[in-house]
Amino acid sequence: MNLPNKLTFSRVLLAIPFIFFLERANSGSEVYRYIAFALFVIASLTDWLDGYLARKYNLITDFGKLMDPLADKILVISAMVIFVSLGWLPSWMSIVVIAREFLISGIRTLAAAQGEVIPAGNLGKYKTTTQMIVIIVMLLFGPL
Repeated sequence: MNLPNKLTFSRVLLAIPFIFFLERANSGSEVYRYIAFALFVIASLTDWLDGYLARKYNLITDFGKLMDPLADKILVISAMVIFVSLGWLPSWMSIVVIAREFLISGIRTLAAAQGEVIPAGNLGKYKTTTQMIVIIVMLLFGPL
C-alpha cells in the first residue's frame, strides 16, 4: 500500500476518535470540541496531501480512486449526523447531503460492476472542500 493510500486509510481511522470527542462537545467542556476540531483538521489535511502525493508521484490507484471519496464521506457524514444529534444542524440538511452521497456512491458501484472506476471530479472535490470548511467553522464557532 503506497503512502497516499495509507493517508486515505488514516482518514477513516481518524473518524473514530473524531466521533468520540465530537459526541461529547455539548458536555459543558470546550476541550472536547477543540480536540474534535484538531482531529478533523488533521483528517482534512490528509485528504489534500494524499491527492497531492498521488498526482505528483503518479501513485494513483484504483483503491485510492474508490477509497478517497468514501473516506471523505465517512468523515463528513459522521460530523453531520452528530451535529444533528447535538442540535447544531437541522436534520433535513444532513438528509439532503447524505442522500446525494448515497446516489453518487450507487452510481460508482454500478460503474465498478461494469469494470470502470469513476474518480472524483473537480466539482466533487470543491464540494468536499466546502463541506470540510463549513464543518471546521462550526467546530470553531458552534452551531449555525
